[in-house]
Amino acid sequence: MQRFSHSITQLFFIIVFFVSLFFSLSVQAEEKNSTLPYRFLVVISDQWNDPASYLVDENNEFKVLLTLLKTWGLPFDILRLDHQNLDRYHLLERNGSPRYSTVIWDADPGGAVNEDLSLLPSLVKDYGMNMVVLGNSVALPEVEDLAGLRFVSEYRLDYKLKFSGEHFITRDLLGREMEFNNEIDYYSRGSKVLPAGALVLAKRGHLPFLTVREFPDKGRVLWLDADRKENKLQTQIIRDLFKRSLVWANGYALYAEYPKSIILFMDDFGTSDRTYLPYWHYRTLNESDIRNNIIKPLKEYNAVLNMNVLTGFVDRKSERIVNPWQQKVIDEIDGKTVHDYISAKRGLDAGLSEGVLEIQCHGYTHMLPDLESPPGPFWTADMDGAGTLGFDYEFGDPVRGEEIPAITQKFLLSRGLEYIQNDFGVVPLFIINGGGAISRSYPNNSNRIAAQMGFGLGHFNTPGYLGRDIVITSMEPVIHRTTWQYDRKISDVDIPWTIDAPFFLIFHDRDVSLDPDAMRRLLKNLGNDTRYMSANEYCGYLHTEIKLNDKNDHSLSFMVNYDNHYCRYFSDHESYWTLHLSDKTNSEFKNTMPEKQIITVPQGSERRVIESKFIDNVE
Repeated sequence: MQRFSHSITQLFFIIVFFVSLFFSLSVQAEEKNSTLPYRFLVVISDQWNDPASYLVDENNEFKVLLTLLKTWGLPFDILRLDHQNLDRYHLLERNGSPRYSTVIWDADPGGAVNEDLSLLPSLVKDYGMNMVVLGNSVALPEVEDLAGLRFVSEYRLDYKLKFSGEHFITRDLLGREMEFNNEIDYYSRGSKVLPAGALVLAKRGHLPFLTVREFPDKGRVLWLDADRKENKLQTQIIRDLFKRSLVWANGYALYAEYPKSIILFMDDFGTSDRTYLPYWHYRTLNESDIRNNIIKPLKEYNAVLNMNVLTGFVDRKSERIVNPWQQKVIDEIDGKTVHDYISAKRGLDAGLSEGVLEIQCHGYTHMLPDLESPPGPFWTADMDGAGTLGFDYEFGDPVRGEEIPAITQKFLLSRGLEYIQNDFGVVPLFIINGGGAISRSYPNNSNRIAAQMGFGLGHFNTPGYLGRDIVITSMEPVIHRTTWQYDRKISDVDIPWTIDAPFFLIFHDRDVSLDPDAMRRLLKNLGNDTRYMSANEYCGYLHTEIKLNDKNDHSLSFMVNYDNHYCRYFSDHESYWTLHLSDKTNSEFKNTMPEKQIITVPQGSERRVIESKFIDNVE
């Protein structure tokens, strides 16, 4: 009997580890849905500088486009015309069916003018694939012909935006044109096109800005003048138009939204600098401080705080790195303040067990890995002299004007990962660089190395996506961020909320040490309707893989794969997705559905089937 019970337990954990999370939204349709898969293809020409097609480090519309697709959770691949051909080899499955449902055309015309695009018309007219064309990428004969436009030239004028008529794409955005108008001046760029079969839905002045074209029973083609050179995708009104354009072209989309959402980060637990550095001097928080001044207010406001911890304490007395959670030291500056890291660890454990703290990685020591070379050695350096020159950086060396070698960064990150797992029993998915210095060259690129080490979300001076597929070094301006400290007021009206991503707010344990009421005051000012997310939750949405489940010919059903590593947050938390249907797709259902509805996926990694729009009908 014990052997049978043990086998069942083993089988359970094997299933939990290997089985992806599935859920289906099924609504009966009058006819069989399209056989197109649910996957987008981003086509570019020469905008990506990395020949390895991994590191996205450009400051252009391509980076913003990928950031939006990642933060929304839309499945996509990239085809770059400077390395690949747009042909049946890349675009069709083995059975001859299309591999993608909608092409997002973002190919710079200058880099694609000599490419063979003869397959494009067949993709739309024969295979039924859809296209969303951005800005001046329409300036290619095959593309403008499919879009029903004639490209004339680019322009720089202060024409105002105006939606014309009511259409699925524009109807929810009517009246918001001024958001665009307020941002343009006489330098604002656009593409002059003439309609040649396309329907104009929006104009700038007398010139088309948004057009659509439908091929009966085949594909749809949309052109949006999101100027690529000015990176207009970074503006909210254009992003909202782009999202609705994708839904209209594709017929539906399942994506994540982040209404008034924020991620709070507190840096520096475990580091030694406050014990000897004059300009960063304060008492280390103990268990009582953490329980009363952090955990209590977090629970009061149903909030969560990401603790970015260091697991290597730079001990100047022994001249080595020691375990911070075994230290109770007397302050080196005033000779009397007690820094009780042992007590601090009990407080962190308490917050972790109560679910209001999440332990993340701040590196290993928050100090240069070379503490010996001039102007060191640091161990004996005067704290009114060489010791204050900037040894408190970890992933770049501004003291010596050098990068940190890749192998050293791997060492630092591996120590951070190993000791956090040993000390707290968790595997962090978020990394933020200590001190703010980074290494940028490709071999030593801190973002790339962190992704290689298994982190899924980073903040090497700006929020970045870290994945096996690609690395986006900066997700700004889609993600907004700022730092805060105890003597500076910040409230919900000061934050540029966006539905597309959570806001990143970063501060330090120093703030609560100097002002015990700082955390409670911050949460009060942020408001009761703020949605607090953890880094692991956001990482889960970024790394979720969604496919169309075509096993049922008479349903719209999705298979959601929560990666066992990056999406582990959802193993014991619900997730929320927005299902958005175009009017055409909605008309195919026997019972009309809401245009948008929130799908709540129960926690766990077992199979879930959600019938119709009623989320309580779960099998």
